[in-house]
Amino acid sequence: MRTTSKMNRQRLVGIAVATAAAITMAALPGSAFADDTTGTTPEAYEAYLVEQVELGDSDAQETLDQYSALSDGDKEQFVDLLNDPQRGQELGDFISDVSDIESIDEEHYTTETRKEAADGDVVLEATLAVEETETPPTTDEELADPSARYYDRSAWYSVSDTIFGVKVTTVKIGVNYRTTSSRVVKVYGGWASHRNFVPFAEFSNSPVQTWISADPANNATAQTIWQGKWSGFSWDARERIWADQSGFKGGYLK
Repeated sequence: MRTTSKMNRQRLVGIAVATAAAITMAALPGSAFADDTTGTTPEAYEAYLVEQVELGDSDAQETLDQYSALSDGDKEQFVDLLNDPQRGQELGDFISDVSDIESIDEEHYTTETRKEAADGDVVLEATLAVEETETPPTTDEELADPSARYYDRSAWYSVSDTIFGVKVTTVKIGVNYRTTSSRVVKVYGGWASHRNFVPFAEFSNSPVQTWISADPANNATAQTIWQGKWSGFSWDARERIWADQSGFKGGYLK
């Protein structure tokens, strides 16, 4: 994850404060706020979540339920964390070190599923899954081998930021692909999505790239670049997933 400030300092930042760059990026819902007081008090933040629910955002209901369950003291601290202009830099410092991003050995990479900061009040948690369906051969090459078995698979990887157990942001990437019982034979495409309930923050992503990595890895791979800024901090973060005939193999957000 690479960031720059107005002073052109290189920084890391976290997903909880992402905001979108406008060029060639589609504007994303739930992230533009006309009222600058949104989120500055516990009551204002709750009103903002209620508004998102009323606008039909089903994800907002989960966040509202989690937030409503907090004590008054935790709500105060929650809002303090949201409104701290240094929050992005602090989260980024705790997410990851990008110094080795170009030399990652994906075959031996261990995907982190949980990180904690602020004495455990802030947590980054990754989830992953894969679905598969056995399908008949479709191409001439596949039909030439009647003994082969083919599977269509969909794997995804997401990273969520929670504050006091309240899920405020999630970025997700997925890849749809086809395999035999022993190797990847086709990538149908990739996709990315997000949720964002951090006032004053927006983010978007570049078009998703997909490919099959070279042998012996032979992974179906997808990646996107998330872009954003908050309170003078701007950044980009690469999210990548790779999977094979066995399902999900690895992913990262850096």
